Amino acid sequence: MAIRTEHAYWLIGPGQCLWLPPHILHEARSHGAVSGCSLYAHKARCTTLPDEPFIAGGTRLLTALADRLSRDAYEARWDAHIARLAECFWHEFLAAPRASVSLPFPKSEQLCRVANSLSDNPADPRAQKDWARLAAMSLRSFVRHFTLETGLPFSVWRQRLRILNAQEKLARGESVASVALDVGYESLGAFATTFHKNTGYRPSDYAKLCRTA
Repeated sequence: MAIRTEHAYWLIGPGQCLWLPPHILHEARSHGAVSGCSLYAHKARCTTLPDEPFIAGGTRLLTALADRLSRDAYEARWDAHIARLAECFWHEFLAAPRASVSLPFPKSEQLCRVANSLSDNPADPRAQKDWARLAAMSLRSFVRHFTLETGLPFSVWRQRLRILNAQEKLARGESVASVALDVGYESLGAFATTFHKNTGYRPSDYAKLCRTA
């Protein structure tokens, strides 16, 4: 499942969960069949957590507790037993390993034009000078401001966008070869190497994981 806020984009993979702070505007879309749940915490409990979203790894215990709470933790059934389960979930969630990997989006209108255009077509082969022209900037200003606004060099940002897009397509069941071409890689080997470097999985293994999750 993909989550987009005003400033960034996250892809929740199998066995992962996403922390969204209270009152943050967001939109979600799924890629293929999705099984999951949403749990809501009182904002008073959220003061020790970051003001920005993050991905956390779901342990077997955390997943089991989330499943149980999503079925039983409604007002009519809330009792001491459910409260204890909720406390166990909260402590397990706080201890879960976190990953800050996301795709931050620029804030200025000029650079958003570039980011949105590439989001629509990650395989767009235009060079940095062409994207600078689209942003109505000199190449030097484009490179500097893009890094300042996103925290990533443009080339790294584009690569991360392509890999996230590839993960979405693989989760939908598309073939590795077609995905590589669709996100801008002419070499299947180069795509597999970059995908593994960014995700820790080979593309075929990631696709298999999504099918069995």
